[in-house]
Amino acid sequence: MAGQMNSCQNRVADMKINIDRNSNAPVLPPVSGFHYVDQGNYQTFSLSPDLSQLTVYSDSATSCIIVVVVATNEDDTSVTLAHLDSPECITAFFKIISERKASKLEVYAQGANPPKNKTSIANAKQLQKEVKALGNRVAGNWLFLLEGTPLDENRGDFGFQLKGKKATVSNQPYSLELTQRDPTCGGQSVYCIMRRQENPPVELRDAGVPFTHSELVELASIAIAFRKTKNDPSTAFTNIVNMQNQNIRQSWSTTPQYEAEWFSDQLKQGACFALSMAPVVNLSANYLNQQAERPYSRLRRKIIE
Repeated sequence: MAGQMNSCQNRVADMKINIDRNSNAPVLPPVSGFHYVDQGNYQTFSLSPDLSQLTVYSDSATSCIIVVVVATNEDDTSVTLAHLDSPECITAFFKIISERKASKLEVYAQGANPPKNKTSIANAKQLQKEVKALGNRVAGNWLFLLEGTPLDENRGDFGFQLKGKKATVSNQPYSLELTQRDPTCGGQSVYCIMRRQENPPVELRDAGVPFTHSELVELASIAIAFRKTKNDPSTAFTNIVNMQNQNIRQSWSTTPQYEAEWFSDQLKQGACFALSMAPVVNLSANYLNQQAERPYSRLRRKIIE
């Protein structure tokens, strides 16, 4: 069924928020004010009075959950979108939300599909727990979880759009190029796959803060070294460049039958990024001083005398 499936209106401060869930076909993103937030990331935007156009969006959620939080503190209103993929990632995000000064919170979420998947169930349970823990600051929550096949009825897409004075939370999909999803041409994809190889694991990052040079070098070094089976070179992450799309899905996805059509291409881009960064990784290992370990950014640039 095309068009609007469910619609209602709420009020945060003086802003009305419409909920539009549909099964529309993908459209091109807005020319300006468009922001994509990938898996394992969040990003916050201040809804200042002079802001007239904003779209923040994420897609390809299967067992993941895409969350939109609209927060109000006196006269200040902000919107945060996050793409969360595990109970630990969900906890990390809501810790950020709980520590913010906000008198009112509106929580919208879609994902955790298919409903019988163990990760989907665990993620949905954790999200509900975290929203409840926010207490009476939550003025309302709309959680569309465990609904069915993630590829149907745009269940893998979710976002927030401000156009003039009209604000909408919607699952309208957008047609994007790989570079629109990952401006680093592979670094973000490597981050998604490799971030939990660090100790302690990296659960979440602010997408509004660009990757540094040293972070990209460190991500590439992890990707080059990583093997799913330690002593089996055929399971190397970089071997993705030699694999057929179906094999990539089966080997690197927890829900291979439900992934978006561009899933394999995005992972191939990540593997190509790692391989292309190999000379930089080698030079960094030989000529840059290592400092105390921190999440995926253990090297600092320093001229060796």
